[in-house]
Amino acid sequence: MSVLLPVRDGERYLREALDSLLGESATDLEVVVVDDGSTDATPEILGSYADERLRVVAQGPEGLVAALNRGLEETRGATIVRMDADDVSLPSRLERQQAVLGADERIGLVGCGFETIDREGRTTGSWLLPEDDAALRRRLLLRNPFAHGSVAIRRAALEAAGGYSADYGANEDYDLWRRIAREWCLAAVPEVLYRYREHAEAVTKTDVGERVDSRERLRDELWSEPSLLGALGGERNAAEARALAREAIRRGRYRAAARCLGDVLRATTSS
Repeated sequence: MSVLLPVRDGERYLREALDSLLGESATDLEVVVVDDGSTDATPEILGSYADERLRVVAQGPEGLVAALNRGLEETRGATIVRMDADDVSLPSRLERQQAVLGADERIGLVGCGFETIDREGRTTGSWLLPEDDAALRRRLLLRNPFAHGSVAIRRAALEAAGGYSADYGANEDYDLWRRIAREWCLAAVPEVLYRYREHAEAVTKTDVGERVDSRERLRDELWSEPSLLGALGGERNAAEARALAREAIRRGRYRAAARCLGDVLRATTSS
């Protein structure tokens, strides 16, 4: 199992992130950190670790997608676990996600529940994901349900999908999930195993306009994906069914909207 952690100028939270990973008891674990041109104390922090499971790859400031793909080239594991340098991985996360992948060879991507935290580590929210493949596909039509750093990916699925692409700006993860979903099943551990930090310096908080525009372009394409549209129908959550119906109408997908409205009626009458 290989953990892939890209970082640039991550001195404030990096040690906490690394300690949360290296605290795992797994002996078949490697943590590959790609230092993407840090100018702060990040290299010194990385150099302070003597753990043989940690390997550092240094490169110039080439950007997140380049760092991710460089890290993939360096990793050796059959499972690629993502981690962000400002987040926290909770105990047993790696073991639980690996168990899901090991139980079904059709699964290519496993997420987990996560809680959001602020700069000081205070919990600000909590999110659980459905376990089943169809529900996760429906969620992809509405939003990116997976915190990028919280997923575990089968290497074969990641490589078959072509790795990370910069075609959709800072939505590189969302784009990858839809490509993996074309050939592989999706899954999630339905409990909180990850802490996702929200702060002004985070990648997802920078270039917001570009990110939103690229996400809108990507989501319009998602509503043409047979692998996702085939999951419509069967939504038991009335709020999600209504959101899907509204989004289908907004995208001009009226047949899909009719299926979603049927779910709204069934979910409403059964509640």
